[in-house]
Amino acid sequence: MPVIANNVSLTAGSSSVNVFDNSNYQFVNEGTELRISAAVVGANDGVQGSNVNYRFTINNTEFADDAIVPALVTGQPFTDGATSYRTNSVIATGQARNRPLLIFRNQTSGTLVVKFYIFISQQR
Repeated sequence: MPVIANNVSLTAGSSSVNVFDNSNYQFVNEGTELRISAAVVGANDGVQGSNVNYRFTINNTEFADDAIVPALVTGQPFTDGATSYRTNSVIATGQARNRPLLIFRNQTSGTLVVKFYIFISQQR
């Protein structure tokens, strides 16, 4: 099954581009499962307005908006199986071509790195 995984460096106050853009998966078929895992490399205090957040939508359905990205824990593996980093697990429904959107936003005063891992089930 396909995976999109990478690190995104975000300066203070900046947002990432949609991580699905310019990939083979900027559109996914109906019935496709997406499992999103993410972690901040560094402290993420969880105080609203001063941390790293994410937004995840498929078409017009919002699954997360301004949700906090968990901090990476030393010694805890960052894989699809690490449920402590799982931020969403959804199955695309509604259309033959669904448009996922995943954006990370740094609301801190420094530069931070976000790791993400997206499992994409087989396209039907």
